[in-house]
Formats: sequence, C-alpha cells, structure tokens
Amino acid sequence: MQPCTYPPALHPGATVAVIAPSHAPPRDMFDRGISRLESYALNVELFETATRETDWLRSHPEARAADVNRAFADDNIDGIVAAMGGNRAMQIIEDIDESILRDNPTRFFGSSDNTHLHLLLNRLGWVSFYGGQLFPDLAVDSEMHPFTYRNIERAMFQTPFGGCQSAAEWTDEYDDPKTDVPRDWFPADGWYWHNATGKTVTGTVLGGCFEMLESQLMLSGGLFSHMIEPGDVLAVETSGETPTHAEVERFFTVLGERGDLADLGGILVGRPETPKGTVTKRNAYRLEQRRTIERVCDEYAENCPLVFDLDFGHTAPVLPLPLGAEVTIDTGARTIVFE
Repeated sequence: MQPCTYPPALHPGATVAVIAPSHAPPRDMFDRGISRLESYALNVELFETATRETDWLRSHPEARAADVNRAFADDNIDGIVAAMGGNRAMQIIEDIDESILRDNPTRFFGSSDNTHLHLLLNRLGWVSFYGGQLFPDLAVDSEMHPFTYRNIERAMFQTPFGGCQSAAEWTDEYDDPKTDVPRDWFPADGWYWHNATGKTVTGTVLGGCFEMLESQLMLSGGLFSHMIEPGDVLAVETSGETPTHAEVERFFTVLGERGDLADLGGILVGRPETPKGTVTKRNAYRLEQRRTIERVCDEYAENCPLVFDLDFGHTAPVLPLPLGAEVTIDTGARTIVFE
C-alpha cells in the first residue's frame, strides 16, 4: 500500500469530537477521560453516540455510522476520538460515506474494535492513530502515565510521528476507579528482535487488533484481505480475549497460505494482554505467543524482521501507532521511525 497522508495536526484550542463507533465506556470513567482531553488545551464536543449506553448502541448501528459521517463532515471538528472499542464496529462500515472521509482529513484516534475504521481510513489514503481513545487510554489511573500522555500529545500535534522507544514498565492490570488503588506495574525488557540481520526495511504500516483482523478475513470482501501489498509492514496485537496459541498460529498460517507473509517487509507485534494469574503464567503466555509467531513467519517468510513487545494495543502505557504511515525498521541500529 502506498503511504498515506497525515491529516492536519491539532493545535491548542482545536475541537475534537468524541463518538462511539462500537461500545460505550464505563460512566464512572467518562468525565475523567473528557477532562484529560481538555488538559491538552482542546475543546471537546460530545456526539450523540458518546452519551448513549452500550445496549442502545448495539441496537442502533445506523446512529453510530451517522456520527462517524457527521464528525468527519463538520468543518469545525479537527480531531475525532473513539469513546472505546468493543465488538460491533464492523456493522457500520457499509453505512459510512467514503466520500466524506476521503474529502475531510481529520485525525482519528481509537484502538481495538476501531481497527475496522482504521482500515477504511487507510484505504482512503489517510493516516489514523491506533491508540489514544477515551477509554481506557485517557481515562484510567489517578494520573495519566507520562509515557501515554507524551505519546498521545505527539500523535495529536506532531507530523510526522517520528521515532519511538520502549516504555520502562508495563501493565495489563485493570484500574478500579472506585478506589484508585495503583495498578501493579512490571519492568519492561524493551523490544525483542527476531531476524535482526542488520538490514533496513521501509514500508507502509497497517493492521491493528488481532481479533478484528481475524474477523476481516472471515468477511466476504473484507478490507484487510485486499490491502496487503509487497513491502508493507504488519502491526498486530492481541486483546484481553487472550487467544490461544493455536488461534494465533492459524491466523498467521492463513496469511502465509495467501502469500501475504512472504510479501511483508516486516512485522510489529504489540505486547499481548495476558491471562490473569501469576507473573510466571503471564510471562509464559507472552513467550509462547512470540515463539508461535516466529515459527510460522520463519516457515512462510524467511528472514522477515519481527519486533515484539511494542507498547501499542491493550496493555499500558500506550503508544498511538500511526497506521498508514511509512515506517523504517533498522534492524542493525534497532530503531523504528514513522515518517
């Protein structure tokens, strides 16, 4: 895929719309998320879907699609933030007016189920940011993690996004807003490189949440299944559904059988959310997922560079990934830079 264009950067005083393409966030965290958006010196406008409960949103996909269309069409809206992810965004894609999204470049922030909307925006030629949504990224913890705050700020106000680094710590514990007891954080070991042979690859990054990309492969005419081109870089991360290693193996095997793995310039893998339990159990899950991906990719795409444990996806802190942007992976210097 040809590199996409960054929509205009936000600026102090810009207006961002909050919409719910899928589900609604917990109401006890909603106001805190809005307040933190405003802490970036932004004006916040709540669209109808952002004020509704999940049960209503499930029953009104047409309203969710209408809010997407209206937010992108509004000349007074400079950025759009998804309220949260979910499991229903695929329902609205056919009701989104592609001409509105194509003709109105607007920075979009969301992850998880919003993968479907990212794929559409990228196909239409626009960079979009995988991360930075209201819940959980902006709303959790008594104070935003500095890594999250800083990188969301970069995604909002900077073009291009530039280089990225690993966080020093991470967690997949859930935040309890009723107590605000700090979550347990674990030391991060940095990125893990596989097939780091010293070469440098440059390509367009696309992808998102594993479970949503898997759903795309099931859809007749799914966006993802037609978007991978030679040299592209796949970004993928698994959610709190903690798919089995067999599921992960099947997904990458399908990409291998389709010839997609052999076409890729590289693969970026987000640190997976792990099953609850002991640290030993969690580390074992992460290690086996990594080995599964390595094994299948080596079978179908020998020497394809893989980088694991990036800070995008369902763990914290959060690096909003600029999907559709050109990325350069230098396996010798072990750097990742988004142009």
